[in-house]
Amino acid sequence: MKQVRAVRTRRLILEAAAGEFDRHGYAGTPLACVTKSADISMGALTFHFPTKPALADAVESSGIQLTRRVVGCVAELPVSPLAKARSLALSIARLLEECTMVRAAARLTRERSDQNAWTNAWLTYMTELLGRAHEEGRLRSEVAPAAFAESVQFLITGIEEYVRCTTRGAHGDSTAVRRAARTWDLLLYGALPSD
Repeated sequence: MKQVRAVRTRRLILEAAAGEFDRHGYAGTPLACVTKSADISMGALTFHFPTKPALADAVESSGIQLTRRVVGCVAELPVSPLAKARSLALSIARLLEECTMVRAAARLTRERSDQNAWTNAWLTYMTELLGRAHEEGRLRSEVAPAAFAESVQFLITGIEEYVRCTTRGAHGDSTAVRRAARTWDLLLYGALPSD
């Protein structure tokens, strides 16, 4: 019974911390805000996560795991590399829109790390897919896959900020995923070979 309660408390702490890190960033989130949000004592928090960096690492790791699961699902799709790349971009946009843990991981990676752990969880595969599409002649010869992938990275960073700064429903049906799809299609239009 104690083990079940400990797992539940740990999960509650991670969810509260993700919400705080997502809204306020690493520097703007004191542990006292996390304890208040989770409605637990500081002792309970430090039992599970002795330091703020340990808590942030755990939130980031959880967001990365969720992102890698989505990447794995996209990898299984029976479609062309270019279609997988589009699906991956839209899936990442959906994750950012729907999952606080993933948004927090994205922000924490940017604010705390030189290694871009969250970004690399999907960008490496995106670059690989665009490289395959390029080899298949589905992109103009002068379009470098890495440069296209970098443009997608900027798109995803913009979606992350859009989701964080926008009140849900404030733009009608203009969700982050729809905006990402429109922008992807524009990027692709400029990269397609002329017939």
